[in-house]
Parts: sequence; structure tokens; C-alpha cells
Amino acid sequence: MKMKTIKPIILLVFALSSITVSAQRFGQTPEDSVACVRNVSLYTEFHRQRDFNAAFDPWYQVLRICPAFHINTFIRGRQILMHRIAQAREEPEQRERYIDLLLEVWDMRMQYFPQGQVGFLLSRKANDLRGLRPQQINEAFEMMYRAVVELGVGNDHVAPFLLFQFAVENWQRGNMGMDRVVDIYEISATYLENILRQQPGDTNIISTMANLDAAFEPLATCDVMIPLFERRWEENQGDVAFLETVTRVLDNAGCTDSELFFTATRALHALAPGPRSAFLIARMLAEQQEWRTLIAYLNEHVDELENDRHRAQANLLLAQAFTQERRFREGRAAAQRALAVDPSEGRAHFMIAMMYAHSARECGGDDPVSQRSVYWVVVDRLVRARSLSPNLPQVNELISTFSQNFPTGEDLFFQGVTEGSTWQVGCWIQESTTVRRRP
Repeated sequence: MKMKTIKPIILLVFALSSITVSAQRFGQTPEDSVACVRNVSLYTEFHRQRDFNAAFDPWYQVLRICPAFHINTFIRGRQILMHRIAQAREEPEQRERYIDLLLEVWDMRMQYFPQGQVGFLLSRKANDLRGLRPQQINEAFEMMYRAVVELGVGNDHVAPFLLFQFAVENWQRGNMGMDRVVDIYEISATYLENILRQQPGDTNIISTMANLDAAFEPLATCDVMIPLFERRWEENQGDVAFLETVTRVLDNAGCTDSELFFTATRALHALAPGPRSAFLIARMLAEQQEWRTLIAYLNEHVDELENDRHRAQANLLLAQAFTQERRFREGRAAAQRALAVDPSEGRAHFMIAMMYAHSARECGGDDPVSQRSVYWVVVDRLVRARSLSPNLPQVNELISTFSQNFPTGEDLFFQGVTEGSTWQVGCWIQESTTVRRRP
């Protein structure tokens, strides 16, 4: 008997809750529901025809009567309001009312359709505020900071970049110091790096990271950054995040010959050894020509570098170090890894050419053609290097010099070798080339 009594009660509760949910979606009363459906139909048709002026009144009724009806109320509503704002340029008071309504629309969307994207939605509200009311840049910045740093914007790569832009504008208006701008740059850069790890190779994120660095570059001069970081050094020298900021900013600004950069790099590697700090240490060791130590630092970390530019540069450093140690096979392998990352890197071909030139004596054969055949592949690589990097120093002179080491026409004749035929250079080089006589 009890079960028979309870069952209808449960069904009644479900029915009432269903009616409540429906009422919330279509309005609070039956009259609201009728008005909601009618106005949705009207504004949707006007919107479809791109008649945004006619769409405004019925859309506004939907917003007030049944805001929970559909997410399109807010997506299309922004479009309608942006049209109205643009039309009201000559009516400043009306324009301000439309802007207020637009900001309210963003708040209502976060209330009724958050969909786990409150941070993302807040960032878009901040961007609209900054675009429509530039004088409120400080408020827009605080809003964007909360969106990116406190709430998070998921995998959106636009908001972190906008956060930095807002910080720069705040600094230009005197609302913020350069120390804070540098902090925001690091926050934005770190956020982008983290989402790139989740979506490796995403060209949009990579492009945004490049744009962020380009936007920061004019501000981050050595004259500005070094004194700024030196003032903060004593208090923060044990903070890994601070050291990462110092090394990143000074590296991007071209301040790598400063004592502060050397000190910060060593401190970072001592506290948090990893691929990036090993790469920075290796660059310093290259300047000091400590090739064996460079190889020991970098060889095990080079493939762990996430930044393609750094990975290519690291492999070029290794190629240079292996060349100096006369470990040519390993040097060529490092140069080829650099080319795999950046096929336009002419310096890699240049380094391989120099390795081949250093091996000419040991890789040449007994006859005059074999002895001089290595210089064919040397010149081949130099020509490739020049085509990719025309500004490489001395490349034209080297091509001319090494071409004079080609076999003569007589050498080819007496060895029965035909000019223009294919030749395989032996030894460790193992590369095909074309037979040529000395110019």
C-alpha cells in the first residue's frame, strides 16, 4: 500500500519539476510562453534577413521574457547590438545605453549558458569593453586578468595575447609600471606554451606566440630590462619563475652577453635543470669555446626542447661543437636534425660543407680524381647554403676557393671519368655528386 501511495507522489514531483523547467525556459506565465515563441520567430526571421534594426524589438522582448530559451538569444543579440552601437555614433547617450545592454547580455549569457566557459566569455566581454570604451582600459584589463589567470580560458589562444595588449595600453596611460607589464608577458607566454603542449603543432597558437614576442620586443630593450631585473634580483634570485622570466626576456631582447643573463642562466640550471636551461648554458659555453662541456650539457636534452627555433639552434650548436672535436659523423647528424626542424637553415649546409672540407685528405682516394672528389660535395653544400641564406659570410669566396681544388680536365681524361657523370664520394661521407673539372 505504501508503494502505491509513494509512486503517484514521485510522478507528481517529476511532472511539477518538468513544468517548472519549461516555465523557466519560456517565461514565468502561459502568456510569457506565447509572447516568447512569437518574438523568437519574429526576431529570428529578421536576423536571417540581416535586418538588425527590425530584429531589435522582438529580440529584446525575448531577452526580458525568456532569457533561458536558447543560447542564440545572446549570440545573435551581440550582433544586433553591435549594429545598433555603430548606428548611434551621432547619439552618444543612446550609444552608451546600447553598450550597457551589451555588457549586460554578456553577464546574462554567463548566467544562463555558462557551459563551462565563464572565463572565455568574460574575456570576450572585456574585449568588447576595451573596444567600445577605450577610456575604461584599466577595468577591461582587470576583467581580462580575472578571465585568463583566475578562471582560465581553456585552449583559447586569443585571450592571453589580449591580456598582454591591455597591459601595454595600461602602461602607456600611466596606470601600470613596466615590472607589471613584464609579469603579464610571462603569464601570457606561459599560458600559450601550456596550451601548445596540449595541441602540438597548432599553427594558430604558434602564430599567436610569435605575435606576442613581436609585441613585447619594442619594450624589452636591454637598457630597460637589465636595470629592472637587477633591482629585483636580491629578493627573487631563488625563484624559478623569476629566473625563467629573466632568461626568456633577455634572450628575446638580445641581451645574452650581459652578466645578468649569465648569472640567471646558471642559477636557473642549478635550481631547475632542464632542456631550456641546458640550451642557454650551451650557448654560453659556445662563446667560451668549451666544446666538450657543451656537448655534455646539450646532447641529452636537445630532443626535449619544445620550441622549434630553439631545437634548430641547439642542433646547430652541437654540429659546431662536434666539428671542433672532429666528430664529423655526429656533427653532420646534428646539422641534419636542424634541417629537419627548419629546412631553410642555410647554416646547417654550411657546417656540413666545412666538415667535408676537413675530411678531404682522409676521404680522398689514391688517384687524382678520387683525391679531389670530396671538394665536389663541399661546393654542393655551400651552393645550397648560399641559396637558403644569401647573407652567409665568405660563402662566395669559399665556393671559388674550393672549386679550384676540383680535378683538372687532364685528371678526368687519364682516369677515364666523364664530366657530368654521377660520382659517389666514399669514406664516412657517402654522398652522390656530379663530376666537374676545375674552372
